[in-house]
Amino acid sequence: MSLYQDRLLTEGIRIIEKNAPSNSFNANYSALTFQDALFKRTQLAELRYQTTPVFNHFQKLVKLFCSVMCLLFLMIGTTSVSTFLVSETGAQINFFWAIVLFISPNILSLIIWIFLYFKKNAINNTWVTNLSLLLITLLDKLHHKISNKHPHYIALFEYYFEHRFGSYLGRAQLSLISHLWWSSYLLGATLSLLLVLATHQVDFIWQTTILSEDVFVQLTQILTTIPHLLGINVPSASDVSNATIGLTNPLQLAQDSRVSWSNLLIFSLTVYALLPRFILMLFFQRAVKSQQKQFTLNLSLPYYVQLKSLLHPIVNTSFISDPDSLHDSKQSTQTINQMINRKGYESTLLIPENAYPLAIELNHSRFQQANKHAAASLINVVDSDSQQTALLQIQSGNVSNIVLYVDLKRLPDRGWLTLVKKCYYQSNVQIYLVLLSDQLIEKNESLLSRLQDWLEMAAQANITEQHITYITDDLATIKNNEMENG
Repeated sequence: MSLYQDRLLTEGIRIIEKNAPSNSFNANYSALTFQDALFKRTQLAELRYQTTPVFNHFQKLVKLFCSVMCLLFLMIGTTSVSTFLVSETGAQINFFWAIVLFISPNILSLIIWIFLYFKKNAINNTWVTNLSLLLITLLDKLHHKISNKHPHYIALFEYYFEHRFGSYLGRAQLSLISHLWWSSYLLGATLSLLLVLATHQVDFIWQTTILSEDVFVQLTQILTTIPHLLGINVPSASDVSNATIGLTNPLQLAQDSRVSWSNLLIFSLTVYALLPRFILMLFFQRAVKSQQKQFTLNLSLPYYVQLKSLLHPIVNTSFISDPDSLHDSKQSTQTINQMINRKGYESTLLIPENAYPLAIELNHSRFQQANKHAAASLINVVDSDSQQTALLQIQSGNVSNIVLYVDLKRLPDRGWLTLVKKCYYQSNVQIYLVLLSDQLIEKNESLLSRLQDWLEMAAQANITEQHITYITDDLATIKNNEMENG
């Protein structure tokens, strides 16, 4: 399995588990890097979730869809020659009509593709994407009814095709499909034209009502430039003038004229239409593979932040015990008693008196809890306006120590990390983190897991473990009872 497939499979498991990674896939991850540990867990999780067959099915759907459409475009290109150029009873081909029929639409579609490709996000919102997904969905229903066999089929389907046709691979993938279909169409037209010219004796003419002969002479000279340099027999200016209705040439000259016009038509269709499409198809095939190799996981997502705390738990903080010991019935009671017997969790963190307190999206109860602990009135950052107010006060007051109050139950996110980084407006700024909870961590195993999430995010914000603590409502009750009992 390639690295791209490993990462795609990991993303599939993320879609299944949503924002709550399971702690059921236990193994020894300590000696592995996070990425290796992640892939090892993916292999274990795959035994339960069976995501690989579903993704393989989606990949086959894409290939089958492209193959069916290629066959359709090949047939259209093949039948277009006999339909629009020559019939069984016909003996003449309008050369310039053939050029307009096969090359002009190709050039026009290339211009449209270039416009959509270089306009950001345009190709991902076009009807082509929606039509492709609609046809693939229909093909899926006709080809294999797997939707009832996997409980997460729809979610995986939406993710996979968003990945293939969305913002990441969309431009390259849709470009590849577009050039593949046009190559099939032009290949069918070229092969059909060769067959027609091999089995029919036709004369080449030009017909027009409003255009002059000079237009056709100039167009022919442009088309014959490259084949003429390659030594291919192509029509001259006099041949263009002679290619009129009713003009009879001697037998030998007529045959030479047919060959020269045939050479130019086949060369034009192959070199000016089919070859560029084929080259672009190969280019975007390599582009898709290259982007697949460069595909990386967004490890800043809350899912991976939580997963990292599960695979590589942080156990060296002064007020945190090893979470694995909590699963051991013989050690859990001793661990909890040790934590309860520690009086005054907030005493483990000495906060400067002039520190600026700042609450981040606290509800009423947690905000009141933070107010009791804070040495001064604090701002609760809940929107962009309150955020700007707090940052302006920090900078205008030349604050060097900041205390952040957050709800332990809340999952840390990138927005929180961005705000913290903005607080480092000077190199000497020191940030303290106070985690608020309504109960002791040892009474709730999920809080211990969430605490590890906060420690992981705090590390990314350059907040050292010596500057992190937590306070609880239970702790206040314990301390009040102690004071009453002397």
